[in-house]
Amino acid sequence: MMRFGMHLSMSGRLADAPDRGRAIGCRALQIFSGNPRGWTKAPQVPERVEEFKEAVKAAKIDPVVVHATYLINLAAPDDPIFKLSVDTFLDELRRSAALGARFYVVHSGSHKGQGEEKGRQRIIEALRRADREVPDRPEILLENTAGTANSLGTTFEDLAKLLDGAAIPRNGVCFDTCHALAAGYEIRTAEGAARTLDDFDRIVSLQRLRCLHVNDSKGGLGSHLDRHEHIGKGEIGEAGFKAFFADKRVWNLPAILETPLDQPDDDRRNLWKAVELAVESGATEAELLEVMPTGPLDPIKAAAASKRGKVSSKRKPPPKPKAGRAKTKRRSAPRHAQGGRKVRRRLRRKK
Repeated sequence: MMRFGMHLSMSGRLADAPDRGRAIGCRALQIFSGNPRGWTKAPQVPERVEEFKEAVKAAKIDPVVVHATYLINLAAPDDPIFKLSVDTFLDELRRSAALGARFYVVHSGSHKGQGEEKGRQRIIEALRRADREVPDRPEILLENTAGTANSLGTTFEDLAKLLDGAAIPRNGVCFDTCHALAAGYEIRTAEGAARTLDDFDRIVSLQRLRCLHVNDSKGGLGSHLDRHEHIGKGEIGEAGFKAFFADKRVWNLPAILETPLDQPDDDRRNLWKAVELAVESGATEAELLEVMPTGPLDPIKAAAASKRGKVSSKRKPPPKPKAGRAKTKRRSAPRHAQGGRKVRRRLRRKK
């Protein structure tokens, strides 16, 4: 049966993320391994790492998934950027292993107009280095992309070339529903979902499919628009998710949501909308609905909102501009892994 979870912030104590996940009903969890906005990260503190692992165990969360920093571009044609990307990639794999993560999800990257084959060879080189230098790493999962300019990993054929080129059995794929639709793969009908999974099995192999990213899409079929939407509110829609979830070949996979956070309780609402649709499709246990957290923020307000840096439901009015100064547009405070919004929105809408 499918196990649903969210990508959650690691602001505050490291162990807060699984606690927040438990509060909203997560059975799986995705996080960053540190600050996603920089090349370097603060050293891990062994005591905090153990607290995190104990919190994961107490919350009965399985699996833990780590998402790669967005600065990483394993296909970068520029040598210094490629070196920084690979060094950070290897460091994050070590950090993920220390956290007990089962999967590490990374985008294939962009060749920046220098050619697909050159970019592909660089990705394969990075994957082989990981195999040699981080033997105790989590399973590396390449995430399918929406098909924006110069990106790799959009088509099943390209994913197969990358995995076959590296020839590392432990590597696999994380399948993002928003990206798949934007790339031109129909998943919103029973026939479309079956055909897409048949094609994936024939070209890549379903044995390499290890995790799902469950996101609705602002863009339509083949739009190549990488913008996530609330579950049931986008181009996939409720009927589309039910059709996709109904295919038994995805029932054994963890399903991570990276949906927008426009209101303080959006994570809970999106998570349980996805669970409801999966229950209706037979993809997960109906008994889960009996323990679904309810209420606008209760009981998660203290456990989640205050520690994740969410906007309070009781907002104070913005300060009035001082006399003589031109009124400027207020910028959103950074949010997500360090308590800011920008990285979170990039993850959930602009991957």
